[in-house]
Amino acid sequence: MARRPPARVRAGLARAPRPYDTAPRRVVPGLSAPARRQVADFERTGPGPGSVALAVARWAAWVHGRRVHEPGPPDDLPCCDTGAERVLLQRALHALPGRAVRELRAVLAPLDAEYLARLRPDPRHNGRERWWTEVLP
Repeated sequence: MARRPPARVRAGLARAPRPYDTAPRRVVPGLSAPARRQVADFERTGPGPGSVALAVARWAAWVHGRRVHEPGPPDDLPCCDTGAERVLLQRALHALPGRAVRELRAVLAPLDAEYLARLRPDPRHNGRERWWTEVLP
């Protein structure tokens, strides 16, 4: 009787799922493989797998004016509150090493530029409540 190769034997065995196999594999588009690995390391120590890519997708959808509907608790409104996503992205930018930060900033730069271009400054937030009296005689 012929002997089966070890790879064939291992392929037929049941494999126990590893914890990271159950999570969705979301990656940030536009990042290199080393940067993706560093983002995955950041996610493993904190927010969870795929959270940075989900935050980028939600931020992009909000900047472009699309509503994002993700399953979640009824009090969670991802279409309206993007503060948590942007805070997570800022935490990632501060925690990642240099090259990964540059690549992630390159992905976020057009989104941030579009957001800031549509943003109207509110003079009340500058500490000048009556700004029109300074401009008008």
